Amino acid sequence: MTDTPGAGDGIDIEIKKRKRWPWVAGAAAVVVAIAGGIIYAQVANQDKEFGTTLEVATWSTDIAAENLLSYISENVAPDHGITIKPVQIDNLIEINRAVDAGDVAGNFFEHQPFLNDAIAANGFELTLAAPTFTWDQATYSNKYRNWDQVPNGAKIALRDDPAGQAIALLDLAEAGQITLKPGKDTIEGLPQLDDIESNPKDYEFVQVPIGQLARSLADVDAVTVHISDVYAAGLREEQILSRHPAPKGSEGGLVVSNRHLDDPNVQKLIETFKDPRIAEFLETTDNKLIRDTLGPIGQ
Repeated sequence: MTDTPGAGDGIDIEIKKRKRWPWVAGAAAVVVAIAGGIIYAQVANQDKEFGTTLEVATWSTDIAAENLLSYISENVAPDHGITIKPVQIDNLIEINRAVDAGDVAGNFFEHQPFLNDAIAANGFELTLAAPTFTWDQATYSNKYRNWDQVPNGAKIALRDDPAGQAIALLDLAEAGQITLKPGKDTIEGLPQLDDIESNPKDYEFVQVPIGQLARSLADVDAVTVHISDVYAAGLREEQILSRHPAPKGSEGGLVVSNRHLDDPNVQKLIETFKDPRIAEFLETTDNKLIRDTLGPIGQ
């Protein structure tokens, strides 16, 4: 006798193995092809030269920056020999990734501290090439009309990202509600909750993602945030407890990839966003949305 398995059993095993490997190999080939295609596309975009029509992305909820970009694209860019095509991107990581990968020529929504966070977390090679505007920081409340009414132990929501949190804490310090440790009282110090030196009214701080801050107002006593971050949510001026310009060093503007800084049309794009007509427009515009949320640098 031999140990050879029965014919039926052996055939079953062989058929199963032979059917499986083509599927595995095929799936692996598809994965490799897709990955290779993505890498090729990213490298190709990183090395490409832009034409005279350049896409510039705004964050989809930043309506004020979108309105300002529309003005720039219609009234300023043509005089610099380029056409700006505004696009919107929902995700705050992807909007920087799109610039880094060369999918768009630039973005127009962030300040240097936020960009620093994005670079540190993702390894992006990006530059804030043309600071263009400032925006105000404010604390909103549904329950109270001034800081004297806000009780001890009140809950105050602020952004959970380091840059947004720093600017909120600096605003609360300017409003006289907290003090910050020495060396942490400027945007360069990037203060975080652990850097609060005194909190006389023992506020409880709630960290919230930027996209949820406006909605969180129903669950807390106050929210401290860039006005442009919540304008689209319909928060009203009468809900503001205090309002101050964001600290120097947190101006918003055009961000481009380091790889494309020498591209002639990207240079024209940068020149466009440095055009003095933009500051003049910010000072004189009748556009209520822009006037209520953005201002020229130096003001």
